[in-house]
Amino acid sequence: MLVRLLIPAIALLATAAQAAPPAGGPVVVINGATIVHPERAGAAVLEPDSTIIIRGGRIDAILHNAAIELTEGATVIDGRGKWVVPGLVDAHVHFFQSGNLYTRPDVADFNAVVPYAQEVARNQARLDATFKVWLASGVTGVVDIGGPFWNFDVRDRAAATAAAPRMAVAGPLISMVARPQLDLGDPPIIRIDTVEAGLALVRRVLARDADYVKVWFIHQPGDDLAAQEAIVKAAGDAAHAAGRKLAVHATELLVAKAALRAGADYLVHSVFDAPVDEEFIALARRNNVIYCPTFSVMQGYPLALSNLWRATPAEARRADPQILAAMDDLNDIPADKRPERVAKAMQDATLPPPPTIAMQNLRKLLDAGITVVMGTDAGNIGTLHGPSILREMRLMQDSGLTPLEVLRTATANGALALGRPEDLGKVAPGQLADLVVLDADPLADTGNLSQVYRVVKDGRVYDPQALMDSIR
Repeated sequence: MLVRLLIPAIALLATAAQAAPPAGGPVVVINGATIVHPERAGAAVLEPDSTIIIRGGRIDAILHNAAIELTEGATVIDGRGKWVVPGLVDAHVHFFQSGNLYTRPDVADFNAVVPYAQEVARNQARLDATFKVWLASGVTGVVDIGGPFWNFDVRDRAAATAAAPRMAVAGPLISMVARPQLDLGDPPIIRIDTVEAGLALVRRVLARDADYVKVWFIHQPGDDLAAQEAIVKAAGDAAHAAGRKLAVHATELLVAKAALRAGADYLVHSVFDAPVDEEFIALARRNNVIYCPTFSVMQGYPLALSNLWRATPAEARRADPQILAAMDDLNDIPADKRPERVAKAMQDATLPPPPTIAMQNLRKLLDAGITVVMGTDAGNIGTLHGPSILREMRLMQDSGLTPLEVLRTATANGALALGRPEDLGKVAPGQLADLVVLDADPLADTGNLSQVYRVVKDGRVYDPQALMDSIR
């Protein structure tokens, strides 16, 4: 039965014929909200007193001053006094890691406390919970930028699960160094010494329809940079020939330039060691590169391993409760079972400084027109899936970015990293209905992105607290 739904606070100026959404699919209406358009500038950024009509997973229309006719059973969200932004994208995560102390034995070996195989099995069994903490944090899309071959199964699982973010993935990292501590038969990091070996791994990754080919470009004193660059270039050429992009971990200016010369499309970390120069900027422009700062992970490790990590209010509400509980484990782990690195960190117990050079590079690159995306490197020790985005965006704001610029990196630009710029990252008719309804103005402060009232993903509405309550 058709019912006439007169939405409060909207004058009836349009006819029902003009305002009624087309037939087909469940209807969701968000009425009276202020839409934030991060891809825009100036006065066009805000669109107050708006009614968003969603049907069948897409935005049908955005109306003003309208009466609408809806089928009985439509979901209506009262958006008065609220803000609507595109669904957020974390462009750098790792599902094979949990964020707790036990997730990277190559960095801190806690096998005597929790065997690494047990930790990985827990991560695999806990995927549905991890999906939910991302949605509860307003994140409707993630890029898993490297992990074991079971990463592709995670992408399949997310695609088949309603309460899960959209995913793009890379497979095992083509690496210049070995990490045998992580090898349980399906290693996330594979050392490659020759172009031929690199191409063989690329073929295996592309056979699983990877969204990215990923290189862990670790250059150590004495390494042949030209030989390493040749491996990266061969991997990139193979990826490009298959219509895929090359993502590269390169955190030093010298190495990042080599990665760009080799064809990198996506630099998954900041340049941390030196100010970027005009040569770097020219290379980045030539490649139309995407640049992901990942500031917070640089603080997560030292905070967690020195026992100084403390949950933020957002983490206390929105992180996986199992992981939150494990973050206090150092208080109970006997001294003889603490790795030497951890014992030293606990003895020093100093707060890590902010990554000043990298923060300055971010502002310079943004001003130079380089595409910047928000990414946390979630899953690494001290960087929890979901609400870690708030730590990252705070550091981006502290780097001199406005809240609007930060929001753009996590929405319109994030859609580029996700490979969906044509139908994600905006609030507009025809776009996929991935939205976040907020109780506070995100343009006043990035911290207000923690005030999530409702999340809409693929046209389905989620209460973040109900998502958290469903996690066991």
